[in-house]
Amino acid sequence: MKKDVKKVLDKVSLGTSNQEEETIAKLWLHQLHQNDEAGLSEGELNELSDQMWLQVVQHRKEQGQKSRRLWISLAAAASVTLILGLGLYFYQNRAADLSKAVQAYTNDIPAGSNKAYLTLASGKKILLNGSTHGTLAVESGVKITKTADGQLIYTIADGGKKSSDQYNSIETPRGGQYELHLPDGTKVWLNSASSLKYPASFYALKARSVELIGEAYFEVAKDKGHPFIVKSKGQEVEVLGTHFDVNAYPDEQAIKTTLLEGSVKLNKQLILRPGEQSVLMAGKFDVKEVNVNDAVDWKNGEFVFSNETLTSILKKVARWYDVEIVYANMPVQVPTFTGSVSRFENVSSVLNMLEETSNVRFSIEGKQIRVLTR
Repeated sequence: MKKDVKKVLDKVSLGTSNQEEETIAKLWLHQLHQNDEAGLSEGELNELSDQMWLQVVQHRKEQGQKSRRLWISLAAAASVTLILGLGLYFYQNRAADLSKAVQAYTNDIPAGSNKAYLTLASGKKILLNGSTHGTLAVESGVKITKTADGQLIYTIADGGKKSSDQYNSIETPRGGQYELHLPDGTKVWLNSASSLKYPASFYALKARSVELIGEAYFEVAKDKGHPFIVKSKGQEVEVLGTHFDVNAYPDEQAIKTTLLEGSVKLNKQLILRPGEQSVLMAGKFDVKEVNVNDAVDWKNGEFVFSNETLTSILKKVARWYDVEIVYANMPVQVPTFTGSVSRFENVSSVLNMLEETSNVRFSIEGKQIRVLTR
C-alpha cells in the first residue's frame, strides 16, 4: 500500500499524473486537514501542496491542455508517514463521498461566452455574438467592424475628421464578455455585466474620455497630447499609455484599480505604480502591492482566488454563469479559499472545488444555485 501511495505522489510531483491520480493525491492532502496527528508544520505542508499542483499545471500547459489548479489550505499538521499509512483506505472511503457530491448536481450550467450589445449614436442596438461579422456601421468618420473571432474594431474611415460629439456604448450581459479596439488603438476587454460609453471618434478631443460600469481591462495606446480618462462611480483614472484593470461593479463596496504597466493618476491626486492596487471605499484610497495576474484572471480565462471569501467568489460565479445565488443558511464564519479553475468549465467544476476544501455544499436548481453550510 505504501509503495502504491508513493508511486502516485511521485507522478503528481513530476507532472505526469492523470486526473484520477490527481484526485487520489488531493484526497490524501485533504485528509491532513482532518487529522490532528503531529508531524510536518503547516507551512511545510502548504509548500508541498503548492509545488505538486504547480507541477501539474506546468505539465498540462506544455501539453497544450486546459489547466486546472487547486491549492488546498492545510490548517492542521500531519506527517508524510500518515499519508502513506492512510492512503488507500482514505481513497476508498472518501472517493465514494466525493462521487456522491458530484452526482448531487441533477443539472449543470455552461460557462459564459463572447457576447455583448452595441448601441450606436443613432440609437440602433446590435447584438454581438458568434453568428455575425463584417462592417456594422460608419459613424463620425470611423468604421465599426466585428471580426469573425469576436472582436469589435473601430478604424479611421473617410479621413476620420468629423464631429466628435456622438457616443457609442457596449454592454455585456451576465454570462458575457467582449473585446473592442477603439479608434485611437486602445484595446479594452469587458468582463460580464459591464458597460462602456465612449466617443464614436476621438478626433479634435483634448482628452480621450470613457465611462465604465462594471469591470474592464485597458491597454491604452500612447498619446502624450491626449490623456486617456476612465470615469467610474466616484473615481477618475488618467493615463497617457498603460495597462490596467478597473473593477467598479455597483454591487461591490469598493472600486479596485490594478496597474500592470506604466503609471496612472487617480482622482488627480494618487499615482499608482506597476504591481500596485488601489481600493477606493467611502471616498478614501488604500494602496497595496498585489499579484497583478490575480486581478486579471477573468481576462486570462480563469477564476483565481487568493484567500477570497465565499460571498465574493459567488458574486463572480453569478455574473459569469448568469445564475442566482440563494443562501439556505449563512455560515457564522464565512470561509475563504485559495485556488483557481478555468472559467470555461461548467459551473459544477467551480462548485466541486469549493466543496472539496470546506463544509459548504451546493445544489443547482434551474438557474439558481443554493448554498448550504453545515
